[in-house]
Amino acid sequence: MPWKDFFYFSRSERNGIVVMLLLIILVLFAPLVYQWGRSDPVVDFSAFEKAVRDFEQRLEVMQQEADAQRTAHFSSRENQRERSSQTVEIVPVPFNPNNLAQEAWEAMGVPAHIARTIKNYEAAGGSFRFKEDLMRIYLMEEEIYHALEPYIELPSRAEQGLAFEERPVSRTLRDAGEKKDPDPVLERTFEPTMVDINLADTLELIKLRGIGPVFSRRIFHYRERLGGFNYAGQLLEVFGMDSARFEQILPYITFDSLAIRKIDLNRAGFTDLIRHPYIDRNLANGLIAFRNQHGPFKEIDEIKNSFLVNDTIFNKIAPYLAVESP
Repeated sequence: MPWKDFFYFSRSERNGIVVMLLLIILVLFAPLVYQWGRSDPVVDFSAFEKAVRDFEQRLEVMQQEADAQRTAHFSSRENQRERSSQTVEIVPVPFNPNNLAQEAWEAMGVPAHIARTIKNYEAAGGSFRFKEDLMRIYLMEEEIYHALEPYIELPSRAEQGLAFEERPVSRTLRDAGEKKDPDPVLERTFEPTMVDINLADTLELIKLRGIGPVFSRRIFHYRERLGGFNYAGQLLEVFGMDSARFEQILPYITFDSLAIRKIDLNRAGFTDLIRHPYIDRNLANGLIAFRNQHGPFKEIDEIKNSFLVNDTIFNKIAPYLAVESP
């Protein structure tokens, strides 16, 4: 067969080839023709951009308000003290703070809310043995205390050399005119016994002079919430514990700091943190937010980077915190 026969096409075949070439050309140039003839609509983003700017402005205002609220939160107590020192006039007379009527406190110029706090403290079983005990009252201001101090008919700790004059711990029918002790201790002989307040149960705590069933349960439950006592003075945080009872048991208590239960900052949730008496809702949320934003804690000191943690708060909660590998 001659080689020319391979390039010979009939009329109908040539027409088919031409049509196929035209189709190929049409397919190749169709996108270009489509783009050339198509007019894209113009999208106006001005409304969206304005909404974004408005949102950013509102966000900035909210941030400024939050900063102002935080500043006000930390300075509110100082401001309150400054206002009270300017408006409250103390006119003291010699007095014994024990069982002093609320009207008598207010007559000396003590604000009503502080006078009510003092009476609530006494109703819970508290009493005043030294002048300085009055300063422990919640909301008591230094200016008011210093104005009252020279007129308090009680010894000061310095005058007594921190000595403690033992008082009876039992009550009898002869005390009918006195207020009932919130934690009565039956007449019994006490032998000096050292008690580890971080390991003792309620029965062991009762071995301390002046500690009955009520206070033994209070100490035990507060220790469980706290995770253990880091120093003896924390016993004064137990509801109803006054300086007289505290100084009576102080020579006979020890505490094993290794028994303190610590909270792992890298695993603790909100419920774990808020359960501790020293950590409130704001601090718990702040620690979790800081951890989520910056990653797991590598050391306890990192919590100082939170604006909610100052040196006082850090020193208070640090013994109860730990950082373990996430």
